[in-house]
Amino acid sequence: MTDILNILVGHQFVNEVQTVTQLFFPGEGFKHVQGMPADMPKGYGVVAEMTADAAVATVLLDGKKIGTHTMPLTGLPLHLSPRRLLMLALYHALQQAVGAYTPWGALTGIRPTKMVREWLAWGWSDEKVLATLADPFCCTQEKGKLALTVAHAEERLTARIYEQAANPVGIYLSVPFCPTRCLYCSFNVDHNFASKDIYTQYVAAVARECKTQAPRLQEMGGVVSSVYIGGGTPTVLPKPLLEQLLNAVAENFDTAVEYSVEAGRPDTLTKEKLAMLRRYGVNRIAVNPQTLKDGTLQKIGRKHTAADFFTAFHLARDAGFDCINADLIVGLPGETVDDVHRTMEGVAALSPENITVHTLAVKRASRLNLLKGEYALPDAHTTEAMLAVAEKACQSAGLSPYYMYRQKNMVGMFENVGYAKPGCECLYNVGMMAETQTVLGIGAGAVSKFVTDGYITREFNVKNPEVYVARQGESQP
Repeated sequence: MTDILNILVGHQFVNEVQTVTQLFFPGEGFKHVQGMPADMPKGYGVVAEMTADAAVATVLLDGKKIGTHTMPLTGLPLHLSPRRLLMLALYHALQQAVGAYTPWGALTGIRPTKMVREWLAWGWSDEKVLATLADPFCCTQEKGKLALTVAHAEERLTARIYEQAANPVGIYLSVPFCPTRCLYCSFNVDHNFASKDIYTQYVAAVARECKTQAPRLQEMGGVVSSVYIGGGTPTVLPKPLLEQLLNAVAENFDTAVEYSVEAGRPDTLTKEKLAMLRRYGVNRIAVNPQTLKDGTLQKIGRKHTAADFFTAFHLARDAGFDCINADLIVGLPGETVDDVHRTMEGVAALSPENITVHTLAVKRASRLNLLKGEYALPDAHTTEAMLAVAEKACQSAGLSPYYMYRQKNMVGMFENVGYAKPGCECLYNVGMMAETQTVLGIGAGAVSKFVTDGYITREFNVKNPEVYVARQGESQP
């Protein structure tokens, strides 16, 4: 297929137009032009027009109109921005012209609960929220209920965060290193250190940034509500360097409330590292199998086996961790609904306090995207069945959904959901993903978010670890 032509008339909403169009043409290329071309090329054209009183979308095929929809800018029972109305018009016109199974309907954002929480703050009833998600946003009943459940959980847990302090702050430390790069990974991680001393340099640089951020925290009157060391896989660091990192946190920040470390690769965990994490006050840990099918683990580039996961999980329990998360991915290449059932059954039998169920995202910079013709991925209906299996298993194990987010290019356009036992929810995840509290980001690729009276400003650290190390060195006297 030739590139989809997006034609923008009377506005500059390029990203919004492409985001909606991608729902119906996943994996295709796009071109954008301002104004109607004199000669319409062959293939699909999507016209997104803003007039003085309406958002109008038209879908063309070889110059012929095959779908259209108009959303008036005023007079609707629900006040929506022109940007959102244009996206709705596009969604309905494309459904008419092309059609696609989209369980989240016209909701395309990363945080589908953000708008729901806004409606609840207006005093809307649950029934009105669900009705609005169904019409005009075209969410399925199941996704509407999920969004509402998570929104209520985010409200409750945000209140818990703010019970600790008037200005709670989450601390995030990025450790962008992994033993291998997974097939689906596009994160800022490095795993090729044969001739580098980057681990040592990087930990020293993070320690320096901790010292500069600590006074800033005091100046803003912030109180640490949570610390989260993520990546990458922080536990890939040798024990002395991991301790140096933990010590930098201890010297600069109060870690008495919630302290999480991603130990996602079971093959990076040892009894000694786990004991050290506990000594420094870490009380939450993630041990992530992704799947319990060894063939898939090998296919996606992970060095561990399912047996390694079970060993690591039991080591964490023996070390005294009473809050363990397990990340799983549905939609992995070649997996079936039965595979997901077996994985969920095996993980749930361990009774983890948290299970995070991810839907595979085919990210642009991943090897999976470059080689996607070589891998069989499930369709939307199969992925939906996999997610249903995961949800049922979590509920049977006493876990409820409490945070959620979506990513671009997810298989079946679904979502990632965090499930937890009551009282075991990760407050950092809620504050960060719901964007209800300030987060100070430290390390390469980390993002700081400053939340003030509902407004959010962001600061981005440089992504490349070596450039980050150099810049932290430059900042020292």
